[in-house]
Amino acid sequence: MAPPAVFGLAFGAAFLAALPASAQSAGDIGLGKRLYQDKATCGFCHGWSGDGAGDPHSPGKAANLRETKLDHDQLIEVIRCGVPGGTAMPHFDKFAWTKGEECFGMTEAEVGDKKPPAPTAGLQKREIEAVVAYIEAKRLGPMTTTRGKPAAVPSGMSGPTTRQPI
Repeated sequence: MAPPAVFGLAFGAAFLAALPASAQSAGDIGLGKRLYQDKATCGFCHGWSGDGAGDPHSPGKAANLRETKLDHDQLIEVIRCGVPGGTAMPHFDKFAWTKGEECFGMTEAEVGDKKPPAPTAGLQKREIEAVVAYIEAKRLGPMTTTRGKPAAVPSGMSGPTTRQPI
């Protein structure tokens, strides 16, 4: 008969194997927050809370990350590739749009002058994953939309009306 510790180890390994690939650790979320705020300067356009308000001098109205309908893989692709077609959303992967690293099924030659702008700082794939982990961890539920002022609670909802900044 195997000792109880062996059963505990086997159970723990099975539990970890059953976790979804997209499950993120607190370290990934913390790294993502730092990247969002500092290196990638996402808040300049998307706002300190991710509500899309951005800095008064940002290039335009950015996506509200708290209400995005994009799934994990779509968020990865948008951050990696940017948004083509004259938007201000840059591509954060320096290899994006190259052969083998196509974006939205296209290469740079195929997207032409609609290629998104270059970022102020590039991100590695692990860093992009961390930013997505941070966005996913913070985007659900009621939130504060202006510094310290609660957002209106949509009808039919109750509970707290503030969230940490994204």
